[in-house]
Amino acid sequence: MHNKIFSLLLLSMTFQFAHADGVSLGSTRLIYPDNQNQITAKIFNTDKKGNYLVQSWVSDKDGKKVNDFIVTPPLFVLKANTDSVLRIIYTGNKADLPKDKEKLFFFNAKVIPSLDEEQRKQQNYLLIATTTNIKLFMRPANLQEGSMNAYKNIKCSYANSQIKVENPTPYYMNLVSLIVNGKEVSEAETIAPQSSVYIKTTAKSDQLKFNVINDYGVQFKDEVCRLQ
Repeated sequence: MHNKIFSLLLLSMTFQFAHADGVSLGSTRLIYPDNQNQITAKIFNTDKKGNYLVQSWVSDKDGKKVNDFIVTPPLFVLKANTDSVLRIIYTGNKADLPKDKEKLFFFNAKVIPSLDEEQRKQQNYLLIATTTNIKLFMRPANLQEGSMNAYKNIKCSYANSQIKVENPTPYYMNLVSLIVNGKEVSEAETIAPQSSVYIKTTAKSDQLKFNVINDYGVQFKDEVCRLQ
């Protein structure tokens, strides 16, 4: 019995690991106008030697796979030092999508490293798959204008020892590094369209400072919302 336990421990100590260091998506978020038939996402493999198996799908905000999207190719090998383009196609009933605000989904890419010939000769090799997910915003076609400056409409106020941050716009607001009186009160807040979040804090000031991430993943820094 003791010999078996020792063998298992020894085996666990001699595992080597293969993981996906060189694979990344070409953007940090995707915008899908609902009047388009498809959008694309680029994926890069900067590893000069390793090939990777890539599997992609779309999920809802709770992480459940959504059947109303098709990603092609759903499963393929991304060779060393190359890139590829994934097509994302909404196949659901667009009449069921909201017409006055965005709807949030997530695009997922699972990456599994391959083993080279030398690695395959070794028995104790553990492959580690990594999954990257980014926000995918389904956007009504009539909302194409105004998204870049929508953050200027955010409203802030104190309510019951909390800061209420209200998003009256039809767009998702992605705020990071929220600061009151020099103190960070929240690292990040994603505020759904026409909704609010509440941040607990004892800090007091007449303004809330934040950075906001736009459609292209670029941060506008040190924006100010006046606290009422």
